[in-house]
Amino acid sequence: MLSFLSSVVDMAVINVLPTTSEWPITDTYKKMTETTLFDISYEARKKPLLNQTLERLQPIYSNAELDVLRIDRTSREGLAQRSGRGFVNRDTLETVLGNLLECVAPGSHNAPHLHHQNQGLSEAIEEVADQLYAMVAQSFLAVTDETYLGAALETAFSLLWELPRLKSRALWNRFASLKDPAVWDAYLLHTGISREKIAALDFRSQIDVAIQERTFEPYQDFLGTLNLTSVLDYQLQLVGSTYPGWRILFYHDVAHALTQTEPLEESPAIQRVPVPLLPRAISELAGRYYQADLHPETQIGDANFLEHPHRGVTTGQTGIIGSGCVIYPCTLGGLSVKVKQRHPVIGDFVEIGTDTSLLGPVQIADYSSVGTNTEIYGFVEIEQRCRIGSSVIIGTIRGAAEHPGKIYIGDEVRIGDGTVIENTSEMDLIIPNRSQIPARSHVANDGFGFPRYVV
Repeated sequence: MLSFLSSVVDMAVINVLPTTSEWPITDTYKKMTETTLFDISYEARKKPLLNQTLERLQPIYSNAELDVLRIDRTSREGLAQRSGRGFVNRDTLETVLGNLLECVAPGSHNAPHLHHQNQGLSEAIEEVADQLYAMVAQSFLAVTDETYLGAALETAFSLLWELPRLKSRALWNRFASLKDPAVWDAYLLHTGISREKIAALDFRSQIDVAIQERTFEPYQDFLGTLNLTSVLDYQLQLVGSTYPGWRILFYHDVAHALTQTEPLEESPAIQRVPVPLLPRAISELAGRYYQADLHPETQIGDANFLEHPHRGVTTGQTGIIGSGCVIYPCTLGGLSVKVKQRHPVIGDFVEIGTDTSLLGPVQIADYSSVGTNTEIYGFVEIEQRCRIGSSVIIGTIRGAAEHPGKIYIGDEVRIGDGTVIENTSEMDLIIPNRSQIPARSHVANDGFGFPRYVV
């Protein structure tokens, strides 16, 4: 009889559950979470969010994608198992990230097994929702009490709600990787395309046009004029199967989304809060896999190509990277220890060369390029379409002036290899538009804000 009354009380609690925007939860709910993360109240709160999310996601998948979509399952007991101070274990995190990758690029991560039958979209998304919730919930439990478990459910679904955007970003990051000449590999050349013919093609400019117009058609049309229409599908498959850059950027997208609070696009009143611990754990796991240390709060656009990221790519918390960029192994780091804008801001279609260091609030505007082994630090602003050579040093220096002025480099400036540009004056140093600075020059501030060549 007491058991029956207890069940009635529990059902009454479910019937008066707070809305998804009312996160504080009852003592009864707290007691239930002591035994499992997946109690009956969780299922009741999950159902409407799942239905809304599925309605949003259905149109973004083709039948061909649904045929190859494979989601690895994790037992409820395993998901609810806490490690350390309640934080999710690494094996579970690897599984969930793999499943999310499968959601944005079906067939790219989880291979089908004999015992692994194809899942419908509803079943697949529900499985991922449970896994995400467990990770987010345990992240909150590691640093606070059960108060945020309601928020954990909404925050988990906020990530699923963004799958259309994340799927598009992953596709454009794969497409941007076609800027690598190595996508014209031995297999393609073996089919009859000569190296001389490929060498004469300006395919990068066509890819940039496609990125700007947000359609593959310019590149497809370009290939069509060369009777190479079949090349695009193979190149995208090559990138999706073997290139790490787009995967690194996807892991970053997941981590970054879990740091956000702003309202979701077309959201059914789903609210989210920044998740503790988990974004950094995802970032560290990506670093473990690929040696790319992208801080989860770095703002990064899409259609970017990370070339040879295994050699190390580092970004900082307040950094910003635009779209259409090509980034070789480099450091985009900070100099200040204050909580302020202390990392570089990179525009669109910028190229950053190998072993380059941009340190501090450096700004690189659209369509500029920075050569290999270059170091730019301090208060430096480089405008559009500049070409900075290799082994260049540009920086503001605290010398006689405790607060040196900035270095402004105007539009379309060309700076030769091995050049040094430094500003120790309190006045800003301005390099005029379209200036041509010869290789191995040494440029300083003349005391009036104009460049002076040091002999």
